[in-house]
Amino acid sequence: MKSTLYIILLTALSILVSLSSCLKPNDVFNNSGDLRFSSDTILFDTLFTTVGSTTKKFKIYNDQSDPIKVASIRLEQQTNSMFRINVDGVSGVTFSDIVVPAKDSLFIFVEVTIDPNNSNTPQIVEDKISFLTNGNEQQVVLNAFGQDAYFHVNEIITANTTWPNDKPHVIYGYCAVDSSVKLTIPGGTSIHGYNNSFLYVYKGALETQGTLGNEVKFSQSRTEDFILSPVDSVGGQWRGIYFFAPQNSTLNYTEIKNATIGIQIDTLNNQDSVTLFNVRVDNSSFAGLVTQGANLHANSCLFGNAGTYSAFLSIGGNIYLDHCTFANYWPAQRNDPAFAFKNYYKDANNNYQFRPFNSFFLKNSIIYGSNTNEIGLDTLDRSLTAIPNFHAVNTLIRSEDPVSNQEFYQNCWRNLDPEFASSAFWDFHTTGTAVDSKGTFTNPQPDLDGNPRSLSGNDLGCYNSP
Repeated sequence: MKSTLYIILLTALSILVSLSSCLKPNDVFNNSGDLRFSSDTILFDTLFTTVGSTTKKFKIYNDQSDPIKVASIRLEQQTNSMFRINVDGVSGVTFSDIVVPAKDSLFIFVEVTIDPNNSNTPQIVEDKISFLTNGNEQQVVLNAFGQDAYFHVNEIITANTTWPNDKPHVIYGYCAVDSSVKLTIPGGTSIHGYNNSFLYVYKGALETQGTLGNEVKFSQSRTEDFILSPVDSVGGQWRGIYFFAPQNSTLNYTEIKNATIGIQIDTLNNQDSVTLFNVRVDNSSFAGLVTQGANLHANSCLFGNAGTYSAFLSIGGNIYLDHCTFANYWPAQRNDPAFAFKNYYKDANNNYQFRPFNSFFLKNSIIYGSNTNEIGLDTLDRSLTAIPNFHAVNTLIRSEDPVSNQEFYQNCWRNLDPEFASSAFWDFHTTGTAVDSKGTFTNPQPDLDGNPRSLSGNDLGCYNSP
C-alpha cells in the first residue's frame, strides 16, 4: 500500500515538473513595469450640430519583456459617464485582469454621445480612464465638446477676425492672435477658457467692444460646482489674457474672472499700448493684472480679489491709472500687498538689473484690502538708482507707512475705510463717505456703472455716485 502511494505521489510530482517546464514565458508576469499610452488625453474635437456620437481609439503599450496584468481598467464616472469604452473587443465601464503580452499593445476604443443643444450639458464634458497596474494608477483624460459653441483648439489667428456673438466661444489650449493681426470681439460675446487655456495676443491687437449691459465676458469653461465650492468662487480655472509686445489694443466694458492672471502685458519697449476702459477683473488665483515693461492706460477699472496681487506692475514702461479700484479680500491667507510696484529684476547670473518706468501716474484711485499694508514699492537702493518714477495723486491707500512723501504721494489719504458694499461677494461699490468728492476730473470716461463724472468733486475709485 505504501509503495503504491509512493508511486502515485512520484507520478504526480513528475507531472507537475513536466507542466512547469512547459509554461510559456508569457505566463510569468512583470511586477514592476508601467503601461505606456499612445496619448494621455483623448479630445473629441468634432463640433456637433445635432445629437452626435463619435468614436476614437488609443493604444496601451507594454514595453517590457514579460507580460503585464492590468488589475483594473475603469471609467471614473462609471454608468453616469457620457463616454463608453471597449477594451479588447468587450464593451463596459470596468474591466479586470487584462493581460497585455510582452512587447505588445492593446486597443481601447472610446465613444461619446452628446446633445449639444441641451443647455444643461457642460461646454466641455470630462472623464478619465484609470488603469491600476501592480498598485500603480495611471490615467488617460477624456474630453469632448458639449454645448454648441465655437471652439478654438490650439488655434492661431492669421488674418483680421471678428468673432460672432451668437454662441459662446471656448478656448482649449490656446488661441493666439498672430503678429500684425487684429481680433475684434463684439459686445455680448462670452468666452470660456478650459483648464490652463489662454488668449494669447502675440505682436497683434485685441479689441473688445463691450458696452454697459452688453459686456464682453471671459470666464472658465466649467459649469458644474466643485464638491466643496460653487464653481464661480474658485480662481485659477483658466490662464487668462496674455499680451506679448502687442500692437495698440483696447478693452471696453469687459469682465474677466476666475483666471490665474486676468491680464498680463509684456510690452518689451514697444511704443504701442493696451487701453482698458471699464474693465472688471476678479477672483484671480495669482494676480488680476501683471505688467512687465508695459505701456498701459486704465480708466474706471476694478482689479479685485486675487490670491497674491490685485495688480503687480513691474520693470518699466508707461503706466497711467485713473479712477481705478484695487481691492483685495482674498478668503485665504495672503502675505503680499494688493498693489505692487517694482523697478528691477535679477538676471540669470543673479545680478540686479534696473528697469525704471518712463512714467507712472496713479490718480483718483483706491488701494485697499484685508491686509494692514496694501501697497508695496519695491525699488533698488537710492545709491544705485535715481528716485523711482512713481506718482500717486488723490488716492486712498491702506498702508502701515505714511503717505506724506512728496516724491511719491500728492494729496493722498491713508487708512480711511471705503466701506465696500460686500467684499465677500465682490461688490466694491463704496457705501461710506471716505471717498466722496475727493477725485479730480481728468478724463470724461464714465464709471463702471456708466454714471458720468463731472468737472470736479468725483468719487475715488471705479464707481461714482450718480
